[in-house]
Amino acid sequence: MKKLFTLIAVAAMAFAAQANTLVVCDAGYDGYQSAVAPIYGLWADTEGTMAQMIYTADMLQDMVGCEITEVKFTTTAYWYENFGDISDASYTSYINFDNATIQLSFLSVEGGFEGMAFNGATPVATTVPVRGEDNMTFVLDEPFVYEGGDLMIECKVIEPGSYGTTYFFGAGFDEDVQCSYYGYESYSGWVSNFMSFLPMVTFEYEGGQAPVEPTEKTGAPVFHGYTEDGIHAYFVEILETEPSVIYYRVQYPDGSWTEWAEYEEILSFVGDGKYRVEAYAVADGKLPSEQIAYEFVVSPRTGLSELDGDKTIANVRYFNAAGQEMSEINGLTIVVTSYTDGTTSTAKVIK
Repeated sequence: MKKLFTLIAVAAMAFAAQANTLVVCDAGYDGYQSAVAPIYGLWADTEGTMAQMIYTADMLQDMVGCEITEVKFTTTAYWYENFGDISDASYTSYINFDNATIQLSFLSVEGGFEGMAFNGATPVATTVPVRGEDNMTFVLDEPFVYEGGDLMIECKVIEPGSYGTTYFFGAGFDEDVQCSYYGYESYSGWVSNFMSFLPMVTFEYEGGQAPVEPTEKTGAPVFHGYTEDGIHAYFVEILETEPSVIYYRVQYPDGSWTEWAEYEEILSFVGDGKYRVEAYAVADGKLPSEQIAYEFVVSPRTGLSELDGDKTIANVRYFNAAGQEMSEINGLTIVVTSYTDGTTSTAKVIK
């Protein structure tokens, strides 16, 4: 009997997407990291220090027409936490510039930097990152409606604090792609540079497409049950009537039920007694089908001398999928039954 009953079926209705969170440029634990974007913490003690990052329209398409309410940049602290290193040696992973006020601004743009920073961005939020935190979060003063297109996000020091090098997660790109810019006032004058790096950013937003409740039911699946000559087993196949995912459960002779599971292959039963199989199907954009049931009895076999109609079994041999003979049924087994009249029959058995 197939034993994969750990996946519980969820007979859920289909809904249009209404996600409130969008994560961009998440390269995972093995991703790129930068100490200069979204803010160059080493110059957080200098007013005007800033970074600008251009996120393209294809990255943000899920938010078109929605209101952005929060923006969050993630430091490398969560990498150290997940790998068990939260010692002082990893202090640069956490926010470590104190009392610097950072201003967040947005600007709709077309194309890249073309050798210079952008002017005219609209301030939307400020924050004073807390030392020891692993995220730099901006809650917008008012929701910002994203109407599509490339979006330039600027982070600028407007009230200096203490300096400190904090690293942020993000994604790296080809060297000839200038997607980020940073600048600061040094002892020798204004310094600027461009990078092929975008910090990982998490947007919280409101709006989007309203849920759409389906009204049509999925076509119910059908059962195909059969036995094999001379084999102490019963086979059940569940067939879909339209493209869908089928879920099933089994009631054993002792009355116990399995959990609902996703149907993948033919079911086989080798224990004596009465069984009941229930199933339903779910197609994309439709309600679950009607639930159907199939009942059957597995009868005992009387041994190699049992009769199959007018035939007497001479011997039974077992082979695995590679054609190697085995002493008994084990896993997927090909059973070859020979009869005294010289005929044979074969069957697949899963135990």
